[in-house]
Amino acid sequence: MNKVILVAHGKLAHEMKNSAEMIFGGLPNFESVEFLKEEGLDTIQEKITAAMQDDESSYLILTDLFCGTPYNASCAVAMKNPEREIDVVSGMSLPIVLEVASMLGNSLQDIVNHATSIPCDTVKAFKQQVIEEEEDF
Repeated sequence: MNKVILVAHGKLAHEMKNSAEMIFGGLPNFESVEFLKEEGLDTIQEKITAAMQDDESSYLILTDLFCGTPYNASCAVAMKNPEREIDVVSGMSLPIVLEVASMLGNSLQDIVNHATSIPCDTVKAFKQQVIEEEEDF
């Protein structure tokens, strides 16, 4: 079974989960971990480890920023647990969270491959989109 841990600066991870649940419904296989200003790398690693209670599950950890403390802590937890199936993807967004939620029955690698392909389909500039649509006509 695949489970997802959202990890981000401040309360973003909690609110990302709340927002996803507004659209998708309950997400029982999702946990969220907040990273507060007064906390350090060790504290967030402990929080991530505590969120991984099911030893039989594979975990996808979605973080907000590449090379930020949540990302670095998540990678450290993954590296400290080589016997477990854990992958880390940065660039968390609501579209990515929703897509991941819809794919939990797939392999972790399939989920990671899909999640990393989403930004080019969901990040759009209004003016550029209008120009592209006009060119299609």
